[in-house]
Amino acid sequence: MLKEAADVRFVLLHYHFFKNAGTTIEEILAHSFFENYARLDTEDFDGAVSQEQLVTFLERNPKTKAISSHQFRYPVPQVPGHIFFDLCFLRDPIDRIRSMYDYFREKPVPGEPASDLACEKSIGSFIAELVEQHTYRVSNVQVNLLANGIVNDPPADADLSRATEVMRKTSFLGVVDCFHESLVAGQYFLRPVFPTLALAQQPANVSSASRMDTFRKACDADVYAELVRLNALDQELVDRARAEVHRRFSMVPNGPARLRQLQEAVGVKTLA
Repeated sequence: MLKEAADVRFVLLHYHFFKNAGTTIEEILAHSFFENYARLDTEDFDGAVSQEQLVTFLERNPKTKAISSHQFRYPVPQVPGHIFFDLCFLRDPIDRIRSMYDYFREKPVPGEPASDLACEKSIGSFIAELVEQHTYRVSNVQVNLLANGIVNDPPADADLSRATEVMRKTSFLGVVDCFHESLVAGQYFLRPVFPTLALAQQPANVSSASRMDTFRKACDADVYAELVRLNALDQELVDRARAEVHRRFSMVPNGPARLRQLQEAVGVKTLA
């Protein structure tokens, strides 16, 4: 087991991308680290936690070992006296957008354009207006976040290459549709640094089944086709991430047995 040197602090950072199973990950971290776990976000929905803000928070909370934030931005910080490990889950981009609509209908964020649209429109109209008026919110968002640390101009192939490099270096990588394999691999490789990392928590924010077919039929065919086109790089990134998760899982001793044990402990459900 690795021991933390007196002058070096190990910290696990959860890059909580919106609608990427983050609530369940937060529950896992809370039950793994207890009082040594924290959440850190600004009051601005689209804000960012700077490296300086992170370091200040850690100085004020010297026992904190894991932090979750919607507003951490890549690259992973490089700070003397600290070694940061990143935890990040990706999701099929079209399913992520579908889930975003459901979330805003249940938990509105007044003044946030996508939230206001979700509360006012049917899902088909919601997608049509986002595609036409707020394209950056539904176009290769995950590629942008990994490659550029921000959701801004539409990314290009060079951004996909950078995003893939960041993804493959992620300390604890996950993909929502292979959630439990991601957990088993992540725990195995980080357990020497974070021995209290536990996985057997009930999933939070779950849905009964995939609603992708219903979602597709609710959209105008041309709009849906454009949505798919706008997320081609994200889809490729997620395909590559899924392959990387499977590669890591294949390296875990007795991986299938560990997977069965985890699934028996928490039940197999579809994350919302």
